[in-house]
Amino acid sequence: MSVDQPSEISKVIRKLSRLYRTSAIKFLKDLDLTKPQLMAIFEIYNEPKTIGQLSEALLLSYSTVSGIVDRLERDGFVERIRDQADRRMIWIRKTEKVGQFKSLIDSYTDDYYGKILKDLSPEQIGSIIQALNLLSEQFEKHVNDPESLCD
Repeated sequence: MSVDQPSEISKVIRKLSRLYRTSAIKFLKDLDLTKPQLMAIFEIYNEPKTIGQLSEALLLSYSTVSGIVDRLERDGFVERIRDQADRRMIWIRKTEKVGQFKSLIDSYTDDYYGKILKDLSPEQIGSIIQALNLLSEQFEKHVNDPESLCD
């Protein structure tokens, strides 16, 4: 591996991330959602969470997350449910609207990537998938074993 290759990979990842974020922000504006609201929806998609758990997951203050949840509740994306065992605990749970919203996002994502990749051959797309999977595996290996990065 040459000295420049890790730097080049890092630059490409940052560039792709920036381009994707820019596109996602435009999409979110059409839906009247902010990035933190979308992140909160994704956090509770598979299971309800408390505001404290959301705050930790999103790396935002409790009061900020509380405001995000207030707006999501007002707009029908989430609901607050009291824990039956401990009435002091309140769970934030997705509503049916989130399922409809997820279908819209999946459709948008498929369409978005379809447009981006339409000029590439099946072989080129296969190479991209293979390279991204390989890179993802390497990240997972090192993220799950932080000691391996200390060499």
